[in-house]
Amino acid sequence: MKADLLITNGTVVSHSGIVQADLTVHGEKITGIFSPGEKHQAEEAIDAKGMLVLPGVIDAHVHFNEPGREVWEGFETGSKSAAAGGITTFVDMPLNSSPCTVNGSELKRKIERGEKHSVVDFGLWGGATPDNTDHLEELDQGGVLGFKAFMSNSGIDEFKHINDGDLVEILHRLGKMDQVLGLHAENEAITSHLSKKLKSMGRTDRNAYLESRPPLAEEEAVHRALFLADQSASGTALHFLHTTLSSNMEAIDQARRAGLRVTVETCPHYLALTEKDFLALGPVAKCAPPLRSEQEVEALWQSVKNGRVDVIGSDHSPCTVDLKEKGDQNIWEAWGGISGLQTMLPILFSEGVVKRKLSPSLLVKMLSYAPSKLFGLHPRKGALQIGSDADIVLFDPEKKWVVEKEGLFYRNKHSPFVGRTITGAVVSTLLRGKVVYRKREIVAPAGTGRFLSRHSSKGDEYERS
Repeated sequence: MKADLLITNGTVVSHSGIVQADLTVHGEKITGIFSPGEKHQAEEAIDAKGMLVLPGVIDAHVHFNEPGREVWEGFETGSKSAAAGGITTFVDMPLNSSPCTVNGSELKRKIERGEKHSVVDFGLWGGATPDNTDHLEELDQGGVLGFKAFMSNSGIDEFKHINDGDLVEILHRLGKMDQVLGLHAENEAITSHLSKKLKSMGRTDRNAYLESRPPLAEEEAVHRALFLADQSASGTALHFLHTTLSSNMEAIDQARRAGLRVTVETCPHYLALTEKDFLALGPVAKCAPPLRSEQEVEALWQSVKNGRVDVIGSDHSPCTVDLKEKGDQNIWEAWGGISGLQTMLPILFSEGVVKRKLSPSLLVKMLSYAPSKLFGLHPRKGALQIGSDADIVLFDPEKKWVVEKEGLFYRNKHSPFVGRTITGAVVSTLLRGKVVYRKREIVAPAGTGRFLSRHSSKGDEYERS
């Protein structure tokens, strides 16, 4: 059979190793992986000499805000940014859209918007709040890949945080569905008390924000959630989102070794930025949990190298420029969220592979393979193997470039990475065998992306290997 596409001379990187190989694609699938130089017929050929051939990234954590807050970011601009960053699948959070995705009707509406506007494939998180426990099953049946809950104030009035009783109830309900619960783990009593105290003192400086969300607030919440999950024996897969502390990585690893079904995510900004960057850059680098010390960043990288980090997601949480600028004089006024999905893969390659000699295979494991297993998308997504979707990234490991606003596809072109010099760049991105991004241009129309349901894409349970 004559292939549609032949990719030659590339260095193929999987979660388990690196080889020189050629790939063939027919239709939407990878149909062959061959030793270099073997003769194969194809309608089109791409010479990948000097490039890494990577599986498309699955960004497990984005906020595209549609419907309702498209002025912050929508499926079209967000997915274009994803494609430019080598991301072929994203999983969108249930907030900050308005209304939030907390029932079946809102899920259906969000799916329709995504299928109309996205240029890459996508899945959705459903919300888990104190008010929607009776809607969890319909969200699961609608195909959400996981559920998101906050242990502290979410910053969105429509999306309330849960207490310990809610957490136990949600764990039991989701356990019956074999679902994933993603947690924003910060102690609400501590963060709200400190914020109120600092504000009453007239503190509006950037350090005040750091002081309001100390490491102990995150550490306590993670330990409490681990204890409650263990005691509930629900079987729900617990997944900690945007984790910043190496001590938490250790605690989660210990719980996993003791038999708890638990995974953990961190984000590129926690690996590439420090609290000093926040103090210098201000609102554009405000997020929750906040950026940590230089020492903690290096300890977090050690957790990555030790294999304790399962997933890296961008936590792309944009807003309009004015919602950042209003915090210049009063840090409490700024929206807390970092724009970073388009730069995630290059930043991690530059900081991890180039600077810290991380194996590219470990990067692929955290960005592609582990998310596909976590969400039940493997082997369709997250791997370069025969029969998998031909979601492929051609990556130049030598290219040095500077992040510029003009090159970002975000609706609001602000990011703490603007002005940063990076080594490693996405050259082109293929979704199901078709080029969607090439040479700084999006070449696929809105609506190219497809919704990925947990049920229609059910694969193997995530196993650490």
